[in-house]
Amino acid sequence: MYPVNLKLSIKFLFYFFLYFLLIIIIYGVYLYFKINQVIHGKIWKFPISIYSRIVTLEPGNNYSKKDIIAILKSNRYKQVNFLTMPGEFLVKRNSLILIRRSFNFPEGFEDKISIKLLFDKNKLVRIVHLSNNRNFSILRLDPQLIAMIYSPKGEKRLFVSQKNYPKALIQTLLTIEDKCFYNHYGINFYSMFRAFFVNLISGHSIQGGSTLTQQLVKNLFLTNIRSLWRKINEIYMALILDFQYSKEKILELYLNEVYLGQDKNEQIRGFALASLYYFGRPINELRLDECALLVGMVKGASLYNPWNNPVLTLNRRNLVLYVLFKHKVINRTLYEKLKSKPLNIQSRGNIIWFRSAFVQIVEKEFQKKVGYYFQNFSGIKIFTTLDLISQIAAENAIRHGIQQLKKKYKLQDLEASMVIIDRFSGEIRGVLGSSNPNLLGYNRAIQAKRSIGSLSKPITYLAALSQPEYFRLNTWIPDTPIKIKMQNGKLWKPQNNNFEFVGKVMLIDALKNSMNVPIVHLSMKLGLKKIVQTWIQLGLSSNHIFKYPSIALGSINLTSMEVAKIFQVISSGGNKANIISIRSVLSENNKLIYHSFPQSKQVISAQASYLTLYAMQSVVSSGTAKHLGKFFKNMHLAGKTGTTNNLVDSWFVGIDGRQVVIVWIGRDNNKTTKCYGSTGAMKIYHNYLKLNNPKPLLLIPPRDVYFLNINKSGDFMCFRSYSKYFRAIPVWIRNHNIFCT
Repeated sequence: MYPVNLKLSIKFLFYFFLYFLLIIIIYGVYLYFKINQVIHGKIWKFPISIYSRIVTLEPGNNYSKKDIIAILKSNRYKQVNFLTMPGEFLVKRNSLILIRRSFNFPEGFEDKISIKLLFDKNKLVRIVHLSNNRNFSILRLDPQLIAMIYSPKGEKRLFVSQKNYPKALIQTLLTIEDKCFYNHYGINFYSMFRAFFVNLISGHSIQGGSTLTQQLVKNLFLTNIRSLWRKINEIYMALILDFQYSKEKILELYLNEVYLGQDKNEQIRGFALASLYYFGRPINELRLDECALLVGMVKGASLYNPWNNPVLTLNRRNLVLYVLFKHKVINRTLYEKLKSKPLNIQSRGNIIWFRSAFVQIVEKEFQKKVGYYFQNFSGIKIFTTLDLISQIAAENAIRHGIQQLKKKYKLQDLEASMVIIDRFSGEIRGVLGSSNPNLLGYNRAIQAKRSIGSLSKPITYLAALSQPEYFRLNTWIPDTPIKIKMQNGKLWKPQNNNFEFVGKVMLIDALKNSMNVPIVHLSMKLGLKKIVQTWIQLGLSSNHIFKYPSIALGSINLTSMEVAKIFQVISSGGNKANIISIRSVLSENNKLIYHSFPQSKQVISAQASYLTLYAMQSVVSSGTAKHLGKFFKNMHLAGKTGTTNNLVDSWFVGIDGRQVVIVWIGRDNNKTTKCYGSTGAMKIYHNYLKLNNPKPLLLIPPRDVYFLNINKSGDFMCFRSYSKYFRAIPVWIRNHNIFCT
C-alpha cells in the first residue's frame, strides 16, 4: 500500500490536473467565441474610398486617340509591346488594344475584357470585343483610387479576396514566412524551438518562429507587448483558428491584415493597398520582383521602406528572390534577371492619394447629400467627377508657374488657386487650393474671397447685351473723364490703365482691351439695379453684392469657385448647372445609394450669353490675352484677364470647348504680387493648356443672331464686297434685313 501522504499528493495532483484542464477548456471556449465573434462579425471597418471619374468611351464622341492614351496612362495603364495582363495597352497606327481591368462600377460588376479601339482621322469609330469580334456601343474605363477618408483606428485597407491575389505573391509569402503553412495546425513547433535556440545562442532576437496564423492572431486579437502570457494566448488562439477555419480563409485574412507601412498618421494594411501605395497599380498586376519587395517588407515595414531606405530595401528584396531560387521556386536565369531590376516604385511626390482641395469639396458634398442619412461609413465608395489629366496638368502648371514667378519677382509667399469645371455639366474636373497641391488646411479655391477686378466686366456687358434694342457689340461707349459722388461724399474718378482717354470706343473693343472708364459710363447708363440683377441671375447671392458704382470694376469679393460658377453660365449659353463633385456613391456591399444627374436651368438668354462669350474670344485673339491666342490660334479660346489695385490679385478665366478654368494668384497678406492678370494668372493657364490639350471653342449662333459687317465707324455695311476695313460681328436682331433698308 502507498503511504497516506503519497495518496493525498496523487489525489491533489489529479484534481489539480482536472481543474487545470477544465480552466484550459473553459478559456478555450471563451477564446473560441471571441474569435468567432470577430471573424463572423465585422472584422474591420473600412475607410471611405474616393475614386476619380469614370470615363465612358463611345464611337463618335470627342475623345481623340491621343486623349484616350492620356486617359489610360492617368489611370495607371501601362503601354507595352505585348499584352499579358489587365492594365496594359498597346498602340498601333489606327487602333489601340487594351485589357480593361475588372471593376465594380455603380452600374454593376464588369469583368476584365480585351478590347480594340479603332480610329478614323484620329476619332474613335468602333469598339470591338476581341474574344467574339462584337461591337460595343460604350466602354467604361475603371477609375483611379485618389484618396481614403475617415480611416477607423488610423488604418487604411482595401479588401481583396484571396482568389484575386497573384499566385506569385502567395507562393513568395509562404516560402519566406511559413513554408509549412498547409501542413501544420496553426503552430510550427520545430520553427519555434529552432528560433528559440538561435536567439538564445545569439543573445538577442534574430529569428522568428511564428506561423502566418500566429502573426494573424497577434495582429487581430493581441497587443505588441512581448510577454509569456501573450505568447501562450497566441499559440492557443492559433490552434483554435486553424481548427475552426480553412487555410484559404486564414490566408485571406492575413493578406488583408498585414502591416506594410505608414501614410502620415495612418497605417497601410494589406498587400492590396500596399501595391497601390508603392507601385500605383492593383495587386494582380505586380511582377514577381515587385511581389518580393512587398513580402520582404513583412519583416519590418519601417526598416525596409523603399523611399527612406532604398539600398536596404533592395538588398532585402534580393534576399527574398535568393530564397525563392534556393527553394527552386525560380531558376537561376530568372533570379539573375529579377535581382538586377530596380525597385520600380513610384515617386513619393507623385502618389495620387490626397488631392486635398478636391477631397475637401467631396467631403462637404457627401455630408450634405448622403452622409446625413448614414451612421456607418465603412467601405463606402464615392465616384467623383475629378478628371486626372486635368488635375495633374493643373498641379504641374501651378507648381512650375509659381516657382518661376517667385524667382522672377523675388516673392516667396506667392499663392495660387485653380478651379476647372465642365462648361456644360458643371462637374468639377480639378481643384487646387494652394501652390502645394497636397497641402492640408486652407483651401483658397473655396475659402479665400478676393476682389475679382476686371473679371466683373463681362457681367456688366452681359447685362447690356441682354437689351439688344439699346446695346450691341458695335455700340459706342464714351471714354471720357467721369466723376461719381459716393455715399460718403467723396468723388470717385476712375482711370484707364494707361491714364489716357480716346473719347469713345465700341463695346467689343472696350471689353477686349479691358478699359475701365467706358464700362463705368456703361454701368451708369444701364443702372446698378440691372447689373446687380444680372449677378443674381448668374447665381450670386444678394448678400455678396452691393450697389456701388465700383462694382463694374470688380469691387466684389469672390472665391475662385464662385467665379467659376458665374462663367459656367456664360460659357454654356445661359444655362446654369449645379456645380458637383460626386456622381455616385456605393455602399460597402456595392449597392447604389446615391447618383447625381447633370441638371441645368436657363437663367440668361442664349443670345446675350453668346455675344458676351464672342467678345471674350476677341480678348484672346486680339486683346489683353493676345499672347495666349498666338500659341493656340485655332482653338478660338475665350478669356478675361483680371487685376486688382496695386497688383494685389492676378486673375484669369479661360474657356475652351470643354472647360471653364479659373486661375488666381495672390498673397495671403494682401500685398502686391507685381503681376497683372496677363503676366501672372494667364501664364499659369497657358502652362495648363500645354499640358492638357484644349478643345476648340466653336460657337453656334443661337436663334436671331446674325453676322453683319461693320466699318471702322461701327456702321453696318450691307453690300457684300470685301474690305480690310470691314469686320463681321454677331448681332441679336429678329430681322437682319431692317439694317439694310
